[in-house]
Amino acid sequence: MSMASGGAGEYKSDINITPLVDVVLVLLIIFMVITPLLQMGYDVKVPPKAPPTNIADIPPDQLVVSVMPNNKIFLNKQELTAQQLATQLADNLKNRRDKTVFFSADDSVTYGDVAKVMDVVRNAGANNLGIVLETVPIQ
Repeated sequence: MSMASGGAGEYKSDINITPLVDVVLVLLIIFMVITPLLQMGYDVKVPPKAPPTNIADIPPDQLVVSVMPNNKIFLNKQELTAQQLATQLADNLKNRRDKTVFFSADDSVTYGDVAKVMDVVRNAGANNLGIVLETVPIQ
């Protein structure tokens, strides 16, 4: 019997690169399959950007309810109490097909006061409430 040059407890100094090559080839195949899938997509038709409109250019038949500091309530540019607002809105919305009312509130008005006025608007017959993000000028 012939013995190898190294003893029984010695380490083998040869580098085995077969597992490394196997892993690299598998990764290469995975990336080759995934790369075309990542480039695939859907064509999206985005509408053109609308030109900015001036908030003062509100159509005359549009209803805008504004809540200002000290709980002042305005319907378009007319100051009203909550009770007057309910009756005025009910009269205005009675014969309208589009029962949309836009709502604007000042930043200093509390959430509870805004919610109360929104309830008044909803109870007056408004089907849709549009929120105006900018404060509507009353002057």
